Amino acid sequence: MTLWLILFGGLYLLLLAYATIRSKKTISTEQDFFLGGRNVGTVLGFLTFSATLFSTFTLMGMPDFFRQHGIGAWIFLGVTDTALAFVVLWFGVALRRQLHGTEFQNVGKLLESRFKSSWARYVYWFGIFIFLIPYVAIQIKGVADFLNTAFGYQGPSWIWAAVFLGIILIYSYIGGLKAVMFSDAIQGVILLVVTFIIAFSCLKASGGLPEMFHQVKETNPALLSTPGPKGLFSWQFLLASFVTIILMPVTQPQLFTRIVVMKDRRRVMKMAVGIGVFAFLIILPTIFIGTYGALRYPNASTAEFLVNTLLNDQPAVIAALAVVGLIAAAMSTADSQLFALQHETARLGAGSRRPTGKPLIILFSLVALLLSIYTTTELALLARVSFAGTALMSPMILAGIFSRSAPSRCILVSTFFVMGSYLLSVLFPQFPKSLFGLRMDLALLIVNSLFTGATVLFYQVKST
Repeated sequence: MTLWLILFGGLYLLLLAYATIRSKKTISTEQDFFLGGRNVGTVLGFLTFSATLFSTFTLMGMPDFFRQHGIGAWIFLGVTDTALAFVVLWFGVALRRQLHGTEFQNVGKLLESRFKSSWARYVYWFGIFIFLIPYVAIQIKGVADFLNTAFGYQGPSWIWAAVFLGIILIYSYIGGLKAVMFSDAIQGVILLVVTFIIAFSCLKASGGLPEMFHQVKETNPALLSTPGPKGLFSWQFLLASFVTIILMPVTQPQLFTRIVVMKDRRRVMKMAVGIGVFAFLIILPTIFIGTYGALRYPNASTAEFLVNTLLNDQPAVIAALAVVGLIAAAMSTADSQLFALQHETARLGAGSRRPTGKPLIILFSLVALLLSIYTTTELALLARVSFAGTALMSPMILAGIFSRSAPSRCILVSTFFVMGSYLLSVLFPQFPKSLFGLRMDLALLIVNSLFTGATVLFYQVKST
């Protein structure tokens, strides 16, 4: 596998270098660096959005999720990601209409101007720092541990993580958002191709599609029904997870910005369709990979299942592609989120040619590296915690963007309170895990949505 890995890895790095050099030539101002000129086309738009969205979770999280929980996971992710594409369509068109004729700097500045308070930006910063940097860390941690196991390396896994972050820093520091987007597009194509190849190999090894599911029915029929072998898919879990995932384009800056930088509303609409197609294409093959694991490695740990399925059971050329695909997937999420954090905290000056926020990405990368050393690799459920935390900001963001007048600052207080409460419930066993008989994340989102909606309505009626 080593020779194939050198070949594919070298080609991948050359493509990243080309994307970086090409992007650097388009930078003349700070706005070009952070917003890519706001002239992104349809194909680049949906590829970078999709690659950022699916990431390491595709080859590591989803197959293991399917292996353990079965058909409920397939239906849930299929329906949810289709709905997410519709949210991109609705929110993208509405957002572009609201921003028409205005100068967009970043999400925090937009909220500050809408609420007429700098505290809106600080509350937003709190949410994205608390819930996105740990998500970057688990992406890197998952791949680093996988490579450690795959190659029998006995040293610390943070060395792999440091290499990943070093490559990300180079191309994002030099080429700005366009470099990140071109890199994501490359990584998205690699991820899609690799996933299909491995899925085909797993189907072939299982005797074909009918035989694969016949074996599942004979060995573990609970995988073919809900709530699944472990009873995960309660209505509260499904509802809370559905809402938090479809709100990601609204709450997470790396996705929000990708909507803003599209050339026009027509391309935003086409991008949304492309995201839906990509979601279907990427989820379908991971079903077969996960089902293969349920048959061959039902009691194995996550790391053992992944190493055996993606490497040991594959020909050398496919195994090498899997390694490159995993690295690309991890980088496509980490680069977007780290760059988004840098963008949100940069002090943008009109017409400035030198981005003042460049050093910040180094700081965020170091924090993510430190967290990756201590975090776990339960990617599916940890990803959900990250999404749920940022989803709590959605009422505040939607109120800020679409209210006819400046919303009340009470909304900022309530948003900060619910995010802090959710964080405490995650970190401390003594803190309640439910409220009013509902899961804490679902209950807090409902409470904040009702409070925000009532507040906006009250002040609009009062103003008239």
